[in-house]
Amino acid sequence: MKELIRSELFKLRKLSSVRMIFLFAFIAGIIQGFSPLSGYQVYIVSFGPELSDIMLISVFTVIFLCTEFSNRTYGNAFLCGISRQTIFSAKLAVYFPALLVLILLPMTVSISVTTMRNGFGTDWDTVTGEIAATILSYILYRFFMAGLAILAAVVIQNQIGTLGISIAGIYIITIIKPLKYPATQTVLICTILQTTIILYVTARIFIRRELS
Repeated sequence: MKELIRSELFKLRKLSSVRMIFLFAFIAGIIQGFSPLSGYQVYIVSFGPELSDIMLISVFTVIFLCTEFSNRTYGNAFLCGISRQTIFSAKLAVYFPALLVLILLPMTVSISVTTMRNGFGTDWDTVTGEIAATILSYILYRFFMAGLAILAAVVIQNQIGTLGISIAGIYIITIIKPLKYPATQTVLICTILQTTIILYVTARIFIRRELS
C-alpha cells in the first residue's frame, strides 16, 4: 500500500496538466489579491459563487482519475496482483490531500496578498473561531462535491463525459442543496455521511466492474 501511494504521488508530480491547474489556481489568487478590499472582505467573498470550485474539482478529478482508464493503468495494476480495493484506496489517499491544497490555494493566496496590501480589516482574535468553522464547512462541502466527481469518473470512465456530467451534476446539486457558511453541526455530520456513502458506493462499483 505504501509503495502504491508513493507511486501515485510520483504520477501526480509528473503530470504537467496537474501542475498547470495548480498554477492556474495560484495565479487566480494573485489576481484576486489586487482588489481594493481588505483581507477579511476577500475571505468573505471567497465563499460566494461555487462554479469556479466545481470546475477546479471536476478538472482535477478528470486529470487524476480518468486518464488512467484510457491508458489502462488500472487494468494493468490489477493484472500485477494488486487488489482493486488497494488501487482505489491509494488513489484517494493522494487525491484528497492534493485536492485540499488545490481548493485552499486561491483563497489563501488572495487573502495573503490583500492583507499585505490593504490590511486584514478586522481584529483577528474576534473572528478566529468563525473563520475556522467556515473553512471546515467549506472543505467538507468541497469533499462532498469531489465524491460526486469521483463517482462520475468511475461510472463513465471517459474524460469528456466525466467532465460534463461532473460540472453539470454538481452545479445542479449545489442549487438544490445550497450550504450556508458556517454550517451547523447537523449539516456537517450529514455532509460527512453523504460523502462517505458516495465513496463507499463508488468503491463497490470500481471493484466490481470491468476495468480497461
